Amino acid sequence: MRYLKSIVTVAFLSMVALFVMGSCSTSKKTTTLKGEASITANAPDYKRIKKEINTKESEFYYPELLRRFQAADTTLSLEQLRHFYYGTATRSDYDPYKRAKIDALREAFEKDTPSKEDWEKAAKEIDKELETDPTNIRFHWYKQIIYSNLYGPDSEKTADAYNQVVMLLSAVTSTGDGRSKETAFHVINVADEYGIMDICGLSPTMQSLVKDKGQSYDVMDLKENEYGLKSMYFNITVSMETTNKIFGF
Repeated sequence: MRYLKSIVTVAFLSMVALFVMGSCSTSKKTTTLKGEASITANAPDYKRIKKEINTKESEFYYPELLRRFQAADTTLSLEQLRHFYYGTATRSDYDPYKRAKIDALREAFEKDTPSKEDWEKAAKEIDKELETDPTNIRFHWYKQIIYSNLYGPDSEKTADAYNQVVMLLSAVTSTGDGRSKETAFHVINVADEYGIMDICGLSPTMQSLVKDKGQSYDVMDLKENEYGLKSMYFNITVSMETTNKIFGF
C-alpha cells in the first residue's frame, strides 16, 4: 500500500518550528513525495501557474495533474502539487465560497456509533462534492475518516485518501508557516483554513479580516492549545479578489 510519512514529517516540513512536532496523525508504512526535500516558504505566482496549467505540453497541464491527484499518485512533485492546488484558483469554474450539501456527513459525525449505512451515505456525498471541488482539504480529511470507518484504516482506499490530504497540505505549507502575515499560509478558500485547523486539533475563537499592502488575511485567534499557539494566519487574497470581481467591487 502507498502510505506516506506522517503529516508532521511530510506535509508540515515547513512548520517544524511552529508547533506540530509529533502531532496530527501517523502512519506505519512510508513513501516519500518526489521533491519533498526542496520545500521552501514562497508565495504562489498565479500568473505563471495559470499559463503553465493551460499548456498541454507542460508537466503542469491541469487535466493531467487532476487525473494523477485523483489516482493518489504520490510521485507528483511539490511544484506539480502547487500548480494543481493554486492553479484551481485560476480556472473559470473557481468558486471560493462554494456551498456544499453534506447533510449525511454531518449526521454520521454527530452519531455516537454511526452504522455502515451512515458511512456509505457520507462517502457518496463527499465523493460527489470532491468531483467539483477537488482541492478542498477539509473534505479530503473527512473522506479519509469516512473511508477508515467504512473500509478499515489499513485499506488502500483509506491510504489513498490520506495521501491526498498530505499532498494538498504539502502545497499549502510550502508557502509559509502560518505564524504571521509575512509567513501566512496561502489558501484558495476558507474551508481549507478550517481543514488545516481540524487536522491539527485547533479551534478558533475569533476570525478577523486584515488587509495590508494589497493583501488580505484571515487571522484566526485560537483556543488554548498544547502548542501555546495564539493565532494562525491565512493569506486569502486570491479568494477576495475573485469575490470582488464577481460582485463588481
